[in-house]
Amino acid sequence: MMISPDDPPAGESPTEPKGNPAVRMIVMHWILGNLLGIAFAGALILFDPIGLRDLLIRSDALVPGIFMLVVGFGTTFGGVVAATAVMLQKKDDDEDEGPPSGGRREPVRRMAPALAPARISRAAVRARF
Repeated sequence: MMISPDDPPAGESPTEPKGNPAVRMIVMHWILGNLLGIAFAGALILFDPIGLRDLLIRSDALVPGIFMLVVGFGTTFGGVVAATAVMLQKKDDDEDEGPPSGGRREPVRRMAPALAPARISRAAVRARF
């Protein structure tokens, strides 16, 4: 078999980005969620449904307040979107329909109440009645 110079290399595909695909997927979804969170924070300031814009403008801490709002929303939304992407991945065992096979069933053990001695002083009994 002859190899010509026009053939692609046998290793990685030239169109495939370098790096671990799982890490790349998590980082891309985290960036997407981060941008979504920043957009929500911007919409919250822009539309001012709870008076947050007026509170920030009248405050001495305008820049730190906006920074904390944007970072908080971005981090939260980024983490939620990345975690959702990981949890919604299709697994190899998703095609299995029905109950798991193999193993044996253990009988369910029921707890029975046990009597325990209790000491009560006569003063406590007189105080109740």
